[in-house]
Amino acid sequence: MRHYLRNTLAALLLTLAAAPAAFAHAHPVKMTPEKDSVIAAPAQVSITFSEALEPKFSLLELQDSTGAVVSKDHSMPDPADPAHLTLALPPLAPAVYTVHWVSVATDGHRLEGKYSFTVK
Repeated sequence: MRHYLRNTLAALLLTLAAAPAAFAHAHPVKMTPEKDSVIAAPAQVSITFSEALEPKFSLLELQDSTGAVVSKDHSMPDPADPAHLTLALPPLAPAVYTVHWVSVATDGHRLEGKYSFTVK
């Protein structure tokens, strides 16, 4: 009985240790431009996430202070880094802009968020 209990406990601990990897979410790790930064107009917005993304379902979108979408292009995955998305931008006037992002990890978990930066 002791042997069975020890094996069961070991299997449970192994399952719990593996669970975070199975239920992971792709969180932003590096954002360019950075959150709350004041910068000259950037040519692109990019975010590197904590894990690989499903590019069909992940996106970046830039909105102006009225909520209107600024870029007509679609965000693009980096072929060399499946955790990185980039969005090309048109010339931006001085204003506050909001980046809206959606990340769908390869395990299907979806997150979304937003952050702002200012063009001087």
